Amino acid sequence: MITRITIISGKENSPLPKTTPEKLFQAHPLWARDIENFGPWNSEDAEYRSYSTWISGSRTGVPVAVCGSCVSSLDVAWRLNSLEDLSDWGSVLAVEQNTGRGQVRREWISPPGNLYGTVKWPSLPEAKPGEVRPVWNRILPLIVGYLTCNALRDLGIDAQLKWPNDILIDGRKAGGILIEERSNVTMVGIGLNLVYAPERDLLRADHAVPAGKLNTDTMQLGPLETWVELIKHFRGNFDSIISLNNTDDFLYELQDRLVWFGEEVRIVDGPEGVERGVICGLRSDGGLVVDSNGEQHEIYSGSVMPL
Repeated sequence: MITRITIISGKENSPLPKTTPEKLFQAHPLWARDIENFGPWNSEDAEYRSYSTWISGSRTGVPVAVCGSCVSSLDVAWRLNSLEDLSDWGSVLAVEQNTGRGQVRREWISPPGNLYGTVKWPSLPEAKPGEVRPVWNRILPLIVGYLTCNALRDLGIDAQLKWPNDILIDGRKAGGILIEERSNVTMVGIGLNLVYAPERDLLRADHAVPAGKLNTDTMQLGPLETWVELIKHFRGNFDSIISLNNTDDFLYELQDRLVWFGEEVRIVDGPEGVERGVICGLRSDGGLVVDSNGEQHEIYSGSVMPL
C-alpha cells in the first residue's frame, strides 16, 4: 500500500512505467528541485511487488506514487488500485504523459514540468430515493474544481473555474479535471500547466479560451510540491462540503469561483436555439443556468465561452 511519497518503477514484465530518482531529477529543472527537497530517497524493494520503490525522507504524510512517463496517470492509478495498493486519497503523479486524455477523451499535451495527477476519491453520499445517480457524484467535477481553485489561491494564484471542469488563470485555460468511475471506485485526474502551455495553433479549432500556465518569472512551483499541497487541501476540506444538508449551499458558495458569472457568454452545443445568455446560477445537480432574453435555460452539456 502506498502510504507516503514514493517513487515507483515497474519491474520486468510489469505494465507500470519505469524510472529512478536520477531520471526524474534529469526530466526538468523543477523536478530536480522537487527530488532534492523531498529527499533523501531510500530504496525499499519487496519481492512480492511488481514494482520497485524509493521512499521519500520527507515526513509529509501524503500518499503519492510518483512514476515515470506513462500513457496516463489515470491508467497507473487504476493499475495500483487493482493491486490493492491505493487507498482513499492515495494518488499518482506522472512526470510525463504520452497519451494524456482530457474532456470527451481529447488528447492533452503533457511534457515534463507540468502536473499530471490522479487521486482516488473517497466515497460520496449514497443516492436518495428516486435518484438514478447520486447528486453528489454528478457535481463532483464542480467540487474538485472549487477545491483546486481554493488550493491554488492559498499558493498565491488567482484561479477560477470554467463550468464544468476547466481551471482558468487570467482568462486562460491552465488545467482541467477528468473523472472516471468503475465499480463504485472514483478516480479524479487533474492536469495543470505549470511551465508549458500549448500555442493557439496546437489547440483544437473550437477552443473556448487560449491556454495559460501557472508559473511566472517570480513564481516557480514544482509538480510534486504543488500536488502535495493540492492533496492536503482536498483531504482537509472535502468533508466540510459533503456535511452540508444539500448541494445548493455548496453551489451558492461556488459561484464566487465561477468565471463569467453574471456575464453574457456564447453557448456552444447547448439547448436548441440558445446561443447566448447570462450565467445566473447553478442547479442543485450542477447544471448551469443561463438567462436568454428573459427566459432561464439549464445547460448540462456543451460549452460556454466569452463573446
